[in-house]
Amino acid sequence: MIFGEERLDEMVARVRSLPLSSDGAIESVIAACDDPRSGMQDIATRIGREPGLAAVVLRQANSAHYAFGRRIETIPDAAVVLGLGTIRSLAITSAVLRLLAVDRDGLSPFRRQLLEHSVCVGLAARILARRQDTAHPEKAFLSGTVHELGTVILTREARGEYLHVLAQARARQVGFAEVEHEVFGFDHAQLGARLAELWRFPPPICDAILHQHEPAKARIERGLAETLHVADWLVAEMGFGFVPFDHAEWPDKRAADTFGLSDHNLAELREEVRSSLDQWLVVAA
Repeated sequence: MIFGEERLDEMVARVRSLPLSSDGAIESVIAACDDPRSGMQDIATRIGREPGLAAVVLRQANSAHYAFGRRIETIPDAAVVLGLGTIRSLAITSAVLRLLAVDRDGLSPFRRQLLEHSVCVGLAARILARRQDTAHPEKAFLSGTVHELGTVILTREARGEYLHVLAQARARQVGFAEVEHEVFGFDHAQLGARLAELWRFPPPICDAILHQHEPAKARIERGLAETLHVADWLVAEMGFGFVPFDHAEWPDKRAADTFGLSDHNLAELREEVRSSLDQWLVVAA
């Protein structure tokens, strides 16, 4: 039986050939971003062929961080505002989130909850980063949106085993990582970090994904890891998406202190996340 590091390598190799879109549209956008000969108009044209990605790009270009006093209404304008690196990351993020919306099996309800959780953590991470200037807000958003990348892939590529992980975590009221180590020899954070590296996300995002549960171990941008960790805890505390069976009463102390987290400002943070989510859903409608 393949186990541990060898199993992790095998899973990464399997995902390497996983298509990000059924028609190659996402791959086409990524390839254009990687090709120095491609112009923004070409990239914008390719984005326009993928409606889901086009919506995400426009939504991101009109977020508060990129606002320039006018609404961005065209893909070419949005592409110029965002830049190649962000477009590339958004293309992969869009594909990852779509993986949660396909297939009907015993894990479908869990995937739907994971999708809600991931989007909410991205929005919460952006809010936290802006409040304390711990990380670039859009880098925080991307980290939050893809922090469960490893879980997404495990629910697709090891479905039977992950049903067992879910059942065991529920029965024993323990975290997924503990059971994942028993079943696979690695956990979702390790797999997610490796996949983020494979898809060439910025190193700080890969590091934050790896250390999402233990931000003090982050070695590149601890502020980003702390932002992700607190956002993840906050969203679970608010009951958005799936709430881990081992949800802690309080996040990592050092990370919580970074944001001055207290019972007093927790209500304010919750309201800001709810408002941000409402705006996101309005734009998505």
